[in-house]
Amino acid sequence: MPIYTFKRISDGALLSKRLTFTEYDEVKSGKSSLVDDQGNTLEIVFNPGAVGFVLKDGVSGGWMSKANKESKFRRERGAVMAQKEKDHVFKSRLVPNYQGQEAHSWADVQDHVRSTKGVASASTYAPLVAKERST
Repeated sequence: MPIYTFKRISDGALLSKRLTFTEYDEVKSGKSSLVDDQGNTLEIVFNPGAVGFVLKDGVSGGWMSKANKESKFRRERGAVMAQKEKDHVFKSRLVPNYQGQEAHSWADVQDHVRSTKGVASASTYAPLVAKERST
């Protein structure tokens, strides 16, 4: 039930009280009036500072528990899918070639270029040879 702020008409004092939505609708429409413990009439005051709500975990969980469950599921599923990809997906590799002729490795291409074009041209293949050796 929401908490509303009321003003006592007799002295202007402010007080808070819980009302159900149906009680609030009846008061706003004029079907019923509110009185405090001493019998003084009350009127509803607009108080935007008193607006508030609480999200609680229910039977199925609350906002945070559902988000945490989803994050945990996604982490675990990501690990499973990464392993499946590693096991079952074909990984193509770059096939070394020089002037349209396939070679066994980039080192072979580098040796051929060294013998035909010189050391300077062969040095351009150094990163590919280093990468090939690291894997």
